[in-house]
Amino acid sequence: MNEFYCFLQQLKMNPTSVFALATVTQVDGSAYRHVGAKMLFAANGERYGLISGGCLEDDLAHHATEVIASFITKSVSYDLRSEDDLGWGQGAGCNGKIKVYVEPLQWNDEWSVVMDLLDQTKKVLMVNGIEGEHSGARLFLGEDGSVFGNVSKESLVSLGYQYQSQLTSFQYLESETIKTNFTIEWLEPDDILYIFGGGPDVEPIVARTAEFGFKPVVIDPREDRCQTNYFPKASLLVSEHPERFLEGNNMKANSYVLIMTHSFMKDQKILEYFLENQPKYLGILGPRRRTERLIDSAPIPSWVHSPIGLDIHAEGAEEISISVLAELIKVRHESRQQQRGRNPIQIITNINPT
Repeated sequence: MNEFYCFLQQLKMNPTSVFALATVTQVDGSAYRHVGAKMLFAANGERYGLISGGCLEDDLAHHATEVIASFITKSVSYDLRSEDDLGWGQGAGCNGKIKVYVEPLQWNDEWSVVMDLLDQTKKVLMVNGIEGEHSGARLFLGEDGSVFGNVSKESLVSLGYQYQSQLTSFQYLESETIKTNFTIEWLEPDDILYIFGGGPDVEPIVARTAEFGFKPVVIDPREDRCQTNYFPKASLLVSEHPERFLEGNNMKANSYVLIMTHSFMKDQKILEYFLENQPKYLGILGPRRRTERLIDSAPIPSWVHSPIGLDIHAEGAEEISISVLAELIKVRHESRQQQRGRNPIQIITNINPT
């Protein structure tokens, strides 16, 4: 599951506890993680996630403790460009100036709604007032059209609608009109990974991908294989023939797909469907020559991954599952980088949402 969803789970499991959420809001130069990166601190000292290579977290923990105790937000800046012994960078390979916003966080009805929407694979736009007149204001716009939060000011809702249709990456906004600085970002559900085939070689793939922000859906007509004892981390088990599943479900373009039925005829039918309905990722088990046969010796499209997985000379189901996971992560990050290229991180000033 993705990082922020894990944070929400911690809040839900400890509904009376106060946490501190640290978010990287600005970066000048290079840094271990990009703007929007988050880390959660618990009152008992536990930490979830990282925002640097380990050189900032201890100091941030002190600020987090203050925020938890006071319930007052704060911004902290670190200059990692210094190479002397007193510099924060100290060999960590960071050469940038980083600003981090630390805010108190506690489970409430709003986060419950956010979790429900993410569970339904719906995105949620979050507008967060971090400095100025509306510091602490938080507004959510669900992909289903819902609007909720702790503020109802019309100008903030208009700001959310303005960015809902065009935002592809985390943004830091400075609004002189509203006299508030904001962060605005999409909270994303886990990526759905459809796996056609439920053989033993699929088991480690399901187990590993579920730990890294994917929701594995296993489709196999064999009821004796579509069982939770084989796939305890699967998001969904579908005991159905692939053709019937494809006929009855609308496959989204942002889906990830693995074809692993070990049946030439089934693989061919599935491949025919996805050649006409391109997903974000399509991988086919088996040698490239077999894939060429599946499409009648026609050229394999460049976006089809055959064979599946990064070439690490993997042997056996466990190693192959690692290579497949690595390739899925690679494709996911490349897709996000392309989105950031279309909507680069920037500081936007003079926002007038009315």
